Amino acid sequence: MNRLEEVEKYGLNTRDKKYLLSHLAGEKLTPMQAVHAQCYSCMGYFADGKRDCEITDCALYPFMRYNPNRKINKRILTDKQRRDLSIRFKKNKEKKHG
Repeated sequence: MNRLEEVEKYGLNTRDKKYLLSHLAGEKLTPMQAVHAQCYSCMGYFADGKRDCEITDCALYPFMRYNPNRKINKRILTDKQRRDLSIRFKKNKEKKHG
């Protein structure tokens, strides 16, 4: 059984599974998607459920999705930044879809 089949068969369905499958298919991931894919893989595809790995000396632990002490930094945008992002997203969407 290859790795792709193993993930499909044993992996708990989460967005992290999607990220790992995308990686295995050769697609590009964002840095955070790559972190979550690695955690998913390291945790045995969350086969025992979604829980904290408790491996605090892991370099990726601060970003682990189920780390109870994880700090999520939310950006506070000004109205101008919000408008600029909206315009940029629309341009990218048009570029992708034709």
